[in-house]
Amino acid sequence: MRSISFDDPSDDDLFVFSGSDLLIAHYNQIDLDWQEVAERTALDQRRGLVVLQVAVLEDLVDEFLLYLGDEHDQEAHRRRLNQQTIGVRLGQLERLLHEAGFHDDCSQQLLVDLRRVVDRRNDLVHGTTWPRLAPGNTWPPMDRNVEVEWVLTDRRTGATRRITMRELRDNLNEAAGAFSELLAYAEFFVERAPWPTNFGGGTYLSEPTP
Repeated sequence: MRSISFDDPSDDDLFVFSGSDLLIAHYNQIDLDWQEVAERTALDQRRGLVVLQVAVLEDLVDEFLLYLGDEHDQEAHRRRLNQQTIGVRLGQLERLLHEAGFHDDCSQQLLVDLRRVVDRRNDLVHGTTWPRLAPGNTWPPMDRNVEVEWVLTDRRTGATRRITMRELRDNLNEAAGAFSELLAYAEFFVERAPWPTNFGGGTYLSEPTP
């Protein structure tokens, strides 16, 4: 088996550059801090993994909405969902679960967990990473033991906080865990939810059978 998507013959390393890096390169001033570039790339690659994992979770949320909404034109319904933010779709999911008689502690905790994962994804999507001296360090340094931290600045609010590789690993695991949690709930759900008329089955939720 051969995947034709992997069609780049180059084995050159790829990096994530800051706006300042690209400004320097634009004016042909090759004065980049390559350690900083490498660290940014590692952080942003892991940040991208979290974003992609949550995108998979969105697919499963959409199947719940297609099942519960049970509209006659399933494809039109799916196109409308694709135009909505995940926050709006989670609000719809909560409403439809309530209308179907699934408003209980289990579903509410599930929605809390999903919103936490999605909110974290949104922070990562709308943030810019950059390095700064960690608290307690001064510039110019008095010795060689200077600590630098990477921070994430939210472009929407301007809020800034530290970001770490360990935290991003935890975020990725939490996103995968939320998917598994929702998938386990799906097994309970399809056995008890009202049977849809138009939903023809999906990747994760099967069409009910007698």
